[in-house]
Amino acid sequence: MVQQNDEVLFEQVGDVLIARLNRTEQLNALSAGISSGLHELVRRLNSGETGARAAIITGEGRAFCAGGDVTGFPTSNQPHVRVRAAYARPHPERSIARAMHACDVPIIAAVNGFAVGAGFGLALAADLRIAADDAVFQVAQIKRGLVADYSTGPLLQEAVGNQRALELMLTGRRVNAEEALALGLVLKVVPRDRLMDEALALANSIASGPPLGMAASKHVLYMAGDHNLEQADTFISLSVSSLFKTEDAAEGVKSFMERREPEFKGR
Repeated sequence: MVQQNDEVLFEQVGDVLIARLNRTEQLNALSAGISSGLHELVRRLNSGETGARAAIITGEGRAFCAGGDVTGFPTSNQPHVRVRAAYARPHPERSIARAMHACDVPIIAAVNGFAVGAGFGLALAADLRIAADDAVFQVAQIKRGLVADYSTGPLLQEAVGNQRALELMLTGRRVNAEEALALGLVLKVVPRDRLMDEALALANSIASGPPLGMAASKHVLYMAGDHNLEQADTFISLSVSSLFKTEDAAEGVKSFMERREPEFKGR
């Protein structure tokens, strides 16, 4: 196994490149290292240096990705808390969802355990999804007084439609693997110990197809949606910057740390 960094491990299995998120103690919560590794995955696929014709993203340990690492979130809305600038246009190279959509090679998410918050967005950014029977999906950001980021909103809307997407985004309730299948969020649900076998079988089936035709198919499918995704990313960036400064956001993180339900005040 060749590793790009300690937080994303790469493995080549025939024509399939596998990326394993590897912050197991943090349930693979996002970090600079994971973000860098995901962009490196796309770079390797687009460059053709590996010869891979399909890719799989999965998580080591008990989770696919537990979203943002809340230990780095502010627990106070006081002025001294450092937040992002009020306006910072999201550059395309920083959006892993758009990078994955623009990638010429099909990407499969093999979702094990928690795929919550931004981890849900990462799963949705993949072209195809297979879930283990212990998978759990959740728009957790609303429970922290924030808005769903990592392109979760528009990708969820594309997957399940406006009404169901809003219901999941506004309630922040958890969706188990079987409901995810019924909603069309995943292609299939398989036993946890069969997840990678099933993902590899699908990846190998795809890898036997024509690379140029597959690349064109992806670009045609995402052509209109990715324009909306860029607009949504800009608005989300502004919203998150503003919401991080609110008392509700501080309460959302504090209540999570204290393992209690948040008491939001709307300020």
